[in-house]
Amino acid sequence: MQLSLGGSFGAARLLAVSAALCLGAQTLVAQSPPADTVAATRASAPLPELESFAAQVKARLRTDRALQASYTFLERRQEVEVSKFGKVSVGSTKTYEVYPSRDPGNTYKRLVAVDGAPIDARELEKNDAKHRADLEAQEGTPDARAKHAREVADERQKEHEAIEEIFRVFEMRIVGREDLRGYQTIVGTLEPRRSYKPKTDDGQVMKRFRARVWINEADYQLARVDLEAIDDVTYGWGILGRLHKGAKITYERKKVNDEVWLPARLRILGTGRSVLFRTFAIDSTTEWSEYRKFGVKTEETYAH
Repeated sequence: MQLSLGGSFGAARLLAVSAALCLGAQTLVAQSPPADTVAATRASAPLPELESFAAQVKARLRTDRALQASYTFLERRQEVEVSKFGKVSVGSTKTYEVYPSRDPGNTYKRLVAVDGAPIDARELEKNDAKHRADLEAQEGTPDARAKHAREVADERQKEHEAIEEIFRVFEMRIVGREDLRGYQTIVGTLEPRRSYKPKTDDGQVMKRFRARVWINEADYQLARVDLEAIDDVTYGWGILGRLHKGAKITYERKKVNDEVWLPARLRILGTGRSVLFRTFAIDSTTEWSEYRKFGVKTEETYAH
């Protein structure tokens, strides 16, 4: 079987942690001084005040899943394979064309290449037809539509609860400024509160990590987050195994079309134990690229 570790910890879980110090809308940005004076003043400027900073974050948080729903993109992912005997290994590298949907179940990840070799056109058409049939089945009966609506509402509620949990699980600190890939960033840390008992499954996962984040100071957007597991982290409901304490996750974002920050790279590095107590070492990377605004014409590129 194949397992995406990034998906197992949940892009929702990971991104919820990632977003905790991410400032929101550009309504917060005051009239900017001339560019040639910015560099000279930033180093000596006071750091943001934490309480107001966190309040602005919470008021404007959006998940990257919601942001990506406006774009098509390529996802290149190293699959993590788990054999029936519990052996875990990094398998093939698969490239997907992703056609997102604001409804979680409708996003289409169209497999287009494996280890760089393109998928046969007949196989592509077969997969496209199956996706269309799945969408039609969801809309086919009132019961199916009602079930789908409940699933969407449930997913959105979980995202809301995860964001709320961030501010209960973590103690946040702003620790400095750094240059990151040409961006002047505010650096923050997130440390789980020992005394807090999480109210959600996402909170249980969050509490097993500490984080360091980099926020682009010009527009208050998350550029990078480094997560370190401070305890073992189970995945697959504990049935498939656990990732050991000390595992590291790096998540990077990039600015697309000079208008929005979106996921660029996720790397998971660590050791763990699978079923049957087999140990493993994993180094898995997922990359996102070639973002394009999503619309009807974009969708028709695979529908016909």
